[in-house]
Amino acid sequence: MQRMTGRRMRTAGIAVALTMAVATGCSGGGGGTAAGDGNLRIAVWTASEDHLALLNDIGESFKARHPEVKSITFESLDPVDYTTALSTQLASGHSPDLGWILETNAADFIEADTLVDMGPAMKAEKGYEADDLEPALLSQWKRGDKVYAYPFSSSPFAVFYNADALNKAKADDPAELAAGGKWTWDALAEAAKKVTDAKSARYGLLVHDFDYKNWDRLFPVMNAYGATPWTDKDACGFTSPQMTEAIDHFRRMAFDDRSTPAPGQQADFFSGESAMFIAQVSKAGPLADVKWKWDAAPLPTGPGGGDQVIGQAGLGVFAQSKNLDLAKEFYLHATNKENSAKLGQFFPPPRTSLLNAETLDKSNPLLSKDQLQKIIVDSLKAGKVRPGHTQYAKINERTRAALDAAWKPDADTGRVMASVCDSIKPLLGSGS
Repeated sequence: MQRMTGRRMRTAGIAVALTMAVATGCSGGGGGTAAGDGNLRIAVWTASEDHLALLNDIGESFKARHPEVKSITFESLDPVDYTTALSTQLASGHSPDLGWILETNAADFIEADTLVDMGPAMKAEKGYEADDLEPALLSQWKRGDKVYAYPFSSSPFAVFYNADALNKAKADDPAELAAGGKWTWDALAEAAKKVTDAKSARYGLLVHDFDYKNWDRLFPVMNAYGATPWTDKDACGFTSPQMTEAIDHFRRMAFDDRSTPAPGQQADFFSGESAMFIAQVSKAGPLADVKWKWDAAPLPTGPGGGDQVIGQAGLGVFAQSKNLDLAKEFYLHATNKENSAKLGQFFPPPRTSLLNAETLDKSNPLLSKDQLQKIIVDSLKAGKVRPGHTQYAKINERTRAALDAAWKPDADTGRVMASVCDSIKPLLGSGS
């Protein structure tokens, strides 16, 4: 048996850690100490000074209303191994009071009974306006009427681009193509190749965080081709013709056109090394400091349609919280309408009343009203949240390992996709 090391060992242990957390006394109904010590700890994956300044401001406003609170600490965990680190804390009895959770891991945390149902409190809280939440954006965090986390960040993916580099390469403008209904993955590939051929940038396209290991970063192209990793009925979707077409499209860009980095190659969009960049809106902050002209467009359409893709992060109260009552109160405070609007500066909110360009413009100086409407508002009202699954860490690792064979110039994509399904089928629908 091949020895498992480093990141593979850590990711494979997430489900085990969550199971251990249940065994140590977690319960969805709340198993912590109501009174506690007054020191709230919230696990987050951001270390951004701007993000933390805003979070601390919300924390200070909560402390002003709750003199029993001694401190509020936003604990920044390594984003690469965030879920592993958080799961380990839960399993070791060192649970935070609240924490951020990725949409792909939501099912694991919910099914392991690590989160408190906040639905009744949200409905009962005066002025909270629980009915203001977009049902589609809340669905991944609910089980029936129970609400286990608030998706404070519902961030669409978009294509940010260096307009100067595209213009120099005589490539069509993505926003103009989108306005005319001609912004497709074929059009993106054509523009990317022109950039690489003209050498107006080192690459035509980068996909945020995609290094041929984080395969789920390619969900925008999969979705555009009508492909899905698995179905709602837990059938493997990698062997579909649509998935093969999607993967082959990206492979052509990497190995034939050389317009996106091949395995082992790296580049940085914000320093001008790529003309286009697929990322969530919440990752666009550094554009404020670039020296070249930039713009943004929705994700391209494909043979499967034009549904946009949404990444989410939820805020939940952990059942093992030592300050359970205060943790619930802070959850309601941090996610009320006023603070949701503040968070909207970086994290698009799930509230219907805030999902309009006029409101978002007040806290988003980076994007114009037109960009806010097309990139955020329209996408959130007609997009798909990235799919998650129970045992996501194990499924993710097995998929990554099987997909390694696809990232070679002469790969047989169909055969590789069959091997992916062979690897993950035992986990799909197993529920354990």
